[in-house]
This record gives sequence, structure tokens and C-alpha cells, in this order.
Amino acid sequence: MARILIIDDDELIRNSLSRCFADMGHEILLAGDLRAGMDMAASGVDVVYLDLHLPDGDGQKAIDDLAASPAHPEIIVITGQGNNYGARQSLANGAWDYIRKPASPQSVRASLADVLAYRRDHRRGPATREPCDDGILGTSPPMQRVRTRIAQAADSEAGVLLLGETGVGKELAARAIHNQSRRGAGPFVVVDCGNLTESLVESALYGHVRGAFTGAHADRKGLVGEADGGTLFLDEVGELPPVQQKSFLRVLQERRYRPVGGVRELSSDFRLVAATNRDLEAMARTGEFRSDLLFRLRTLEIGLPPLRERGEDIPLLAAHFIGASCDRYGLPAKRVSAQLMRLLTGYPWPGNVRELGNVMEAAVIAAGRDAVVYPKHLPGHLRFSALDAAVGGGAVPAGASSASPRRAGDVVPYDEYKARRDKEYFQELMALCSHDVSTASLMSGLSVPSIYRHLGLANIPTRRRKS
Repeated sequence: MARILIIDDDELIRNSLSRCFADMGHEILLAGDLRAGMDMAASGVDVVYLDLHLPDGDGQKAIDDLAASPAHPEIIVITGQGNNYGARQSLANGAWDYIRKPASPQSVRASLADVLAYRRDHRRGPATREPCDDGILGTSPPMQRVRTRIAQAADSEAGVLLLGETGVGKELAARAIHNQSRRGAGPFVVVDCGNLTESLVESALYGHVRGAFTGAHADRKGLVGEADGGTLFLDEVGELPPVQQKSFLRVLQERRYRPVGGVRELSSDFRLVAATNRDLEAMARTGEFRSDLLFRLRTLEIGLPPLRERGEDIPLLAAHFIGASCDRYGLPAKRVSAQLMRLLTGYPWPGNVRELGNVMEAAVIAAGRDAVVYPKHLPGHLRFSALDAAVGGGAVPAGASSASPRRAGDVVPYDEYKARRDKEYFQELMALCSHDVSTASLMSGLSVPSIYRHLGLANIPTRRRKS
């Protein structure tokens, strides 16, 4: 007998599912909102049926928290008709399955039977080895899923497609798959598809024989040949020229290729891992990317989350990059000030982990032999961007400002409005800087006298340093 938790604000749905599962002999718990559901999940349940739209929260955002509750239940999402995006997003977030309202009792029972069978088998021990870090840092639920998927991919020879924004660590994940696989002792060959020129792409991939073209003074193996016995990593595969997509499809199918100018084919036993920050499905629909090649690339698909979706990992990553930079430059160990950590966790990191690493390296260099890294050690562009995010000074869509007047009678004179907004800005700035004017100057880009002038106009008290 399993414990089944149903979280849905629709009483009809709750009762319908409850009757369906009770007939199967299971214990049923019912919750009409997210808070009650979370409390019940804490007592230990096997499966949670979760509505995405609840009166006190977003079910989508609760998937990780529910899955982390004591019994680590499987999550099955309840979604309405036409909400395909919500269903797909739920699966990407770790949900086991989804059911659409209304669902037949037969399909609901079949889905439950599958998930309970999986849990019984899983208790006997995992089919794959335990995930290995391999330099991939992070304890957040999204990164735990990534490491599990990497371990699963390493146990197979199937093609892998890594998806994610620039800077999320796709090459690091590819190397982890390679290192954990049976090919780990073999070569790991990177093909930077974005930097392959059309005139030389065939030579770079497949090599050439002597005299094949002007400048070909000797035979050259090519990247595909170099990957024999190991892994071929196609980085940013969406940039591969269309003509080469066709030729590479044949190579991928047969593991044979012909060097430029050569008369006989050569073989290469490689495992393929590819990565992209582009929407290859959309490119396939428009003809920019071959759909048959896409099918071969993504036998297994692993999505890497952007840093803004795994903010709890930022302190660990920042400490790692600071330690690595201190070692590289022979500097004393450093820690991050609480104020700097607030800025780091509040910044959106459009460049993801790569940007964080570069910023921490720059901060370590600026800090020199100081034992603590402060906001003043950050690169200027990031200090200003982080401050904008912290005090709400970023760009606001037209007509969407929370401070915009809603009725003609609400309009105030511009000078009054500007003075009010300036005061809010400098109040937040000084709070972030612990009322240190020098730090405020560094973060805002304003001179110290200008800071004092604005504080005076806004009637904000200052703490002048004693000379």
C-alpha cells in the first residue's frame, strides 16, 4: 500500500482521484492548497499529484521542494487542457509525469502503477553508478538532476545533446560524461562549430592528404580521426554550416569519413556529445538545421540550468572561484563579505557560471593581499548592474512602471516625482553600503562630493569619516 497525496484546489478533482486510488487499496491524503500539501508531504508520501495553479502558490515552483521532502516522492502534475508548456516545463523540472483534466480512471491507474513499480525497483538499488562530481559544483535540486543524468549518460554509448545558455558549463558536462564513461582514457576532442569557416570546415573535421589544396604540405588527420577511441564534442552544433550537416550525418551513421583529397575512406570509433544554446527544433522547422541530424544527436538530452535558476549554488561557486584564483596568483586565502554575497545572489548573471568565474578572478586581483573581498573589488560594470537590480533601477517596460500614475489625478510634478525616486535610490544605496560613502561612490559611479550633495538634498543622514 502506498501513501498518495493529492494537492488541488478543485474539490471535484480531489474526490475523483481519491476514489480512484482508494479502490486500489492506497492511503489517500487530500490538500486544497500548497501550504497544507507541503505539511502533509513532510510526513512521508510516495506520490504527489500536484495542480500547477493553486490559490497560495505556483505548483511549478514547488516541485523541487516536494521532491526533497522526507520520502522523496515522485511528482505527477495535474494540468488543464491546452497547457502544453506547463506540462513540458514540469517534466524538465523533475516531475515523473502529467495528467490532463479530465482524465480517464484507466489512464490514471496505469500511470500510478508505473510510478509505484519504479519506486519498488529503485529501492533495490540504482541501475547506474553514483553520480561523480567531476568538477561540476552545486547542491541545488536542478544540479542534482544534472549529475544524475550525466551518470546515466556515461553508462551508455548513446549520443547526448546538452542544452543551455552560454556559460552554464556545457563543455564541463561533456567532459564529465567522457571521464565517467568506458572511453575516459581515450581522447576528448572539441569541435568549436562556431569558429569553423566554410572553406576549411571539411579539412578541420576530416583532415586532408598532402597536396589536396594550396598549403597542404603534409597529411593531416582531422578532428573526427583524432577522436578515435574517445569522445567527439561538437560545441555549439547549431552553428554547423548546412552543407556540413549533411556530410556529418553520414559520418555519424557509418563512423567512416574521407579526408579532403583522399581516395579511400577511414574509420573512427567515437562517441558523440553535442551542445547548443540555440533552439534546434525551431531551426529544424525553418530548414536551418537538418531534422534527421537532430534526431541522431539527441538520443539523450540534458538541460543545464542558468545560474539565476540555481541561486543557492552561488556561495559555493564564488568560494571555489576565489580559492582557485588565489592559488593561481599566489595570494592569501580570502572570504566574501556579507554585503558582497548579497550583491552576488541578487545579480541575474546573464553570462552564467562563466561570468561569475571571471568576476571572482577580477575581484581577487583587485583585492590583492586583502583577506576579505568587498563590493568595491568588483568590476565597475557589475557593481552598477548589481546596484540597479538591488534598488530597482533597471530598465522598465513602457507603461509597466509600478510608479507610473494610474489616473490623471495621480500625476505629480516631475521635480517632486524625481526627488522621491532619488531619495529611494540613495536610501537603498546607503543601506547596501552600510552608510559608507566611499563604498557608495565606488558602487554608484558618483564622486564622493556628489554623493554628499545628493544625500543632503534627500535629507539622508551621513556618517563622515573622521580625518
